[in-house]
Amino acid sequence: MTRNIFTFIRYMNRLPLYLLILFTVFCAACSKDDGSSGAPPVVTGVSLLDASKTDSTFAGTLPGTLILITGQNLDGIVKIAFNGQAAYFNPTYNTRTHLIVTIPDNAPTEATDPDVPNTIHIITSHGETSYSFTLEIPPPSIVAISNENALAGDSLIIYGSSLWLIDKIVFPGGREVTDFIADDAGTRVGMIMPALGDDTGRLVIQAKYGTAVSDGPLNDHESGNVISNLTADGETGEKAVFNWAYWGANRTTDATLFPGTRGGYLQNIFGGVGVNDGAWWNGNRSGNFNDVPMFTAAIMTEQASSYALKFEISTKEPWTAGVNVLRFGDNYAYRYMPWSGAAGAKFETKGAWQTITVPLSAFKTVADGKEGTGAGAQTMGDLLKAGGVVAFGYRFITEDAPVDVYNAAYDNFRIVKIR
Repeated sequence: MTRNIFTFIRYMNRLPLYLLILFTVFCAACSKDDGSSGAPPVVTGVSLLDASKTDSTFAGTLPGTLILITGQNLDGIVKIAFNGQAAYFNPTYNTRTHLIVTIPDNAPTEATDPDVPNTIHIITSHGETSYSFTLEIPPPSIVAISNENALAGDSLIIYGSSLWLIDKIVFPGGREVTDFIADDAGTRVGMIMPALGDDTGRLVIQAKYGTAVSDGPLNDHESGNVISNLTADGETGEKAVFNWAYWGANRTTDATLFPGTRGGYLQNIFGGVGVNDGAWWNGNRSGNFNDVPMFTAAIMTEQASSYALKFEISTKEPWTAGVNVLRFGDNYAYRYMPWSGAAGAKFETKGAWQTITVPLSAFKTVADGKEGTGAGAQTMGDLLKAGGVVAFGYRFITEDAPVDVYNAAYDNFRIVKIR
């Protein structure tokens, strides 16, 4: 009879819900046929409730997983707990030999309790049993890094998910950091930026349940990825990658005005801009660069979603209105306004430099006379000039709200492959 149950399960995921009910009735009939011995329950295995994997048992999985518990004398279950966390189950899906149950999302794991027992505990009307079963955690994931071009000794924060049980964090040049602080939610890890010299590369988190790699290289301010780092030949701090068109924002190398960056950068400072003011060429409201031959012609057919524009920004005043229109050529733009949707409708870095990442697929065409609101870029050829030449710049405009004061700096505009 058990063999018949498994044959039915193989087809369950492909059948409508009403047939699942028939499965329940079928199992109930099996239970009646076999009878209840009254003996203590025994678990012999756990498998996924999946048509292709029903016969594959395993000793651990993630919270939130729907599983099939197989055993003997499992009828009459009154409670089931995963690492002490009780799980809801439908008694209809409980037979003498099986139980279908979803592991609670909030069941404890090694990440939240290092002494977790890693057991399934079942209590029936005629006895109880425990079964060794590990509740795993997802592999770590990196969403963002506070400043990918931080200076040695600066605070650095990695944002992501499942940032638990980290063994080490590896920086460019193979530099390993084991002195860090992680929050209990597994969403951020803080540390001090090590000295990287001229080394550039992706940051790697090595944890017990997997590895995560950053979507862009750290210390990437003078490589072939860079459109401009605003440092001119003969200036100190970094290898010059200039490509500035000599107008728009104020270019400065004043390390005291916006501390924490190398060489030159752009400062946009203005105020008293009224509503619906599109005169971006006035009053220090743009950043303009020369065309840069950065890529070979082969890149033109690659997916735009595989690449991102990255840059660093530092603000002196909260940014609460207006749009910085980032542009590739005259056809594609991204409406950069980080205050929109932020807490208190305000964006500020409080004098620190912060890395911004914009996937190139987020750049859009003009629609109804407004840049950056139409169709998104599909290939790199949509964004680049012939032969892989980059034509980039930005323009600050206002719409339905005025800007009383804006004071921010930009540096290290670059295009990196993120996937």
